[in-house]
Amino acid sequence: MHAINWFEIPATDLDRAFGFYSKILNGNVRKGTFGNGELILFNVPFGTGEAVGGSIVVRADLTPTTNGPVIYLNAFGPLSHAVARVEEAGGKVLAGEMNLGKFGYAGIIIDSEGNKIGLISHER
Repeated sequence: MHAINWFEIPATDLDRAFGFYSKILNGNVRKGTFGNGELILFNVPFGTGEAVGGSIVVRADLTPTTNGPVIYLNAFGPLSHAVARVEEAGGKVLAGEMNLGKFGYAGIIIDSEGNKIGLISHER
């Protein structure tokens, strides 16, 4: 069991968000559909319960924000590599590297859509 079962990150431009997350997460996102809408999924085994799943979506009831909870995404490689690609991909780095001891390293960014997002990795 996980404390979180599913999360949604709001976007205003799904293609721009796909480009951003594809670049910083080393291509570990994919486009998909649910119901009548398109979304972006993270390449993790959420269907088996091994990982928490989530998506990036454009919905009228969701607005990108820097004032809500911070979701920490797997950097899918060294944190420094993901952080180095953030500004080139259209985002902003707020905190490039925080040493979390045995939990690895984390950074805080603003994504291409205006959300405050955390990145985490066991690799510096």
